[in-house]
Amino acid sequence: MRKIKVARSLAVLLVTNTLLNANETTTLDEVQVVTTASGYEQKIADAPASISVITQEDLQKKPYANLLDAVKDIEGVDIGETTDKSGQGTVSIRGMGADYTLVLIDGKKQNNNGDIYPNDFGGLQFANIPPLSMIERIEVVRGPMSTLYGADAMGGVINIITKKISKEWTGSISHSRTFQTDSSWGDKDTTDIAIMGPLIENKLGLSLRGSYYDNEKSNPEWAKAIYNGIDVSKNNNSFGGNGKTMDNQNWTFGTGLTFTPNDNHTIKADYDIAKQKYDNTAGSVGTVDSYSTIFTNQRVGYAPIQRMEREQYALNWEANWDLGKSTVGIHHIESANLGRSLPLNAEQRKLILDNKRTSTNPTGIWTDLNTAMADPRFQALMPRPVRTLESTNTTYSAKYELPLNNHFLVVGTEYLQAELKDGVFGMSEGKSDGKKEYDLWSVFAEDNWNIIDPLTLTMGVRYDKHEDFGDHVSPRAYLTYAINDNWTVKGGVATGYKTPKTTDLQEGIVGFGGQGTSPMIGNPDLKPEESLSKEIAVYYEHENKHNFNVTLFQNNFKDKIESADITSSAGSEWEDINASYGTLRQKQNVGKAEILGIEVAGKYFILDNLSIKANWTWMDSKIESNNPATDGIPLRSSPKHMYNATLDWQATSKFNTYLQYSGELDRFSQRYQAPANSGNYKDLYYKDYSIWNLGASLKVDKNLTFNGRVNNLFDKDFMEYDAVDRVGTTNYYEDYSNIGAGRNFWLSANYTF
Repeated sequence: MRKIKVARSLAVLLVTNTLLNANETTTLDEVQVVTTASGYEQKIADAPASISVITQEDLQKKPYANLLDAVKDIEGVDIGETTDKSGQGTVSIRGMGADYTLVLIDGKKQNNNGDIYPNDFGGLQFANIPPLSMIERIEVVRGPMSTLYGADAMGGVINIITKKISKEWTGSISHSRTFQTDSSWGDKDTTDIAIMGPLIENKLGLSLRGSYYDNEKSNPEWAKAIYNGIDVSKNNNSFGGNGKTMDNQNWTFGTGLTFTPNDNHTIKADYDIAKQKYDNTAGSVGTVDSYSTIFTNQRVGYAPIQRMEREQYALNWEANWDLGKSTVGIHHIESANLGRSLPLNAEQRKLILDNKRTSTNPTGIWTDLNTAMADPRFQALMPRPVRTLESTNTTYSAKYELPLNNHFLVVGTEYLQAELKDGVFGMSEGKSDGKKEYDLWSVFAEDNWNIIDPLTLTMGVRYDKHEDFGDHVSPRAYLTYAINDNWTVKGGVATGYKTPKTTDLQEGIVGFGGQGTSPMIGNPDLKPEESLSKEIAVYYEHENKHNFNVTLFQNNFKDKIESADITSSAGSEWEDINASYGTLRQKQNVGKAEILGIEVAGKYFILDNLSIKANWTWMDSKIESNNPATDGIPLRSSPKHMYNATLDWQATSKFNTYLQYSGELDRFSQRYQAPANSGNYKDLYYKDYSIWNLGASLKVDKNLTFNGRVNNLFDKDFMEYDAVDRVGTTNYYEDYSNIGAGRNFWLSANYTF
């Protein structure tokens, strides 16, 4: 089967292709134009924020299957903090964590309002993005943008901007495959298709797009370890992580209509759907429901097949007036996590506790699984009821851009209706399928005031009226000073604001850990987290396209939400079985944190066709908490140093090659803690590492382009660990936070028509 897939992929590579930009965006080497930092188009050096841009040309040169692949080389961006059970990573900006990163597609929010991917599936929020062939550019804002985008933008914003429908019919198909040199790692296939053009000339345009991603399962083996002459090698039978993933597929489809009745008015309608499928028949990510697992340890919660679905609709009207431009729209998004089942409730757990024969219950009548199966009460425990996990967001928005002499004013309003359904809500009272709803109304205004020709002051404020938290105001101020045509100095102060997840606010049981055995409790008294961020930056642009920038930033935030042990119960019905699930966990506001950092980036043209670009990020963070276990330690599992460098050679008009080097130093970890809860660590950090990648691109003709890359050129081994003996028990500690594949080869073919 593997040989058939490889042969099929090679055949597709010879005949497939990617859409060239029918509406060409401004390139990084010319004038960079961005919209995310202020809500309207402006040069990147003038933007009132730290912002980076990734063009489609950049994306076509490297392996690209999800958002992480696109943004991982940007300063201040960390994709190595965690890897979830599905094998997906997360995006952390300036050390703030994935939950503080807001993802937009054409300015429309993609984040769910609660946790519908519980139990370590959080990376899936970064998996639903448009096909490569439809992306014009990706803008990444580093730092809080709550004034324009609200509560989820406390760490930063990623805005994926898609292409406008072209005035003539164009299309594309592209295919790529990653070939692993180690058969224990799965190969990956990605196919993108797009077509767009006019249905009625200059009036009505249509776009169709789709993608398919197929990832074979991976089950890498850990290196052998010998301790005192005994083989203490680590196995890889844990749920998720450790490089272990299951077979999974991800497909998307979308269509858009653009109606232009005249030059001043445009109406856009879009529909997109994304579906993901994961093979869990072997229990790779969670315990598959069975009588055996119920009898042995009461573990349930997962079906053999896991599915995630997302569907969204958008309708927007853009109008140019004699004075300004208006945009009015509605965006509806539905997300669902399918394939989960309800854990055992209190009554069912007590049934097992009272009847299963154990050392603490020697008179139990269920001596083994067979005797339990003879009891109709035990048989009734299967099949497990479906656990509903659904998130729905509907956003109504309006924005007006108003130029007034030396002012450019942006004002707007948003109204959000949010709903989260989770089958475990209400289990404290013996119920299920509860839901949590809230409304949020916001107004915002921002003024870019050109005080004198080289000096611009941006002042903005946002007012939020949250159904649960009441009023909140988020201001910001930013100065940009163009010293001359080459040098720009800018900096400012911004506030961030993040409401707790809808899931965490529900009273009673909000989830389960331990494969459905350990209840988690919500906290309706949680307060929003707040931040104050300061930065100052210097930008340099040379006439010969060289550029350089350095940014210093500081971020302080309070009312940090952490998970902590609690003494309260999971409800009256759970009192009799408390000992069977141990300590309860609950989210609480427990402390403050500070992050300091420096970002440096630049590009230098050695020759007209030979350039080097590089960036380096340094971060240092500290928690101030009333919890002795966390007070004084770094905020996240973030590295102190991250670096990237690329040497790019445009050898001919048709052939390009590049060499890339990247790595990290001092990634924080709490993996060696002894004695328990003492706060003393034997080793605070994972091992440092660096890797090399070698890539090339060949443009055969105006339509056909081949790309290729050798990833992990020198075959860095991430399957290393320490085996430490502690009082007769072997403990395993991975050397690296995320487990990556060894050397592998990526090939793609892009064809336009």
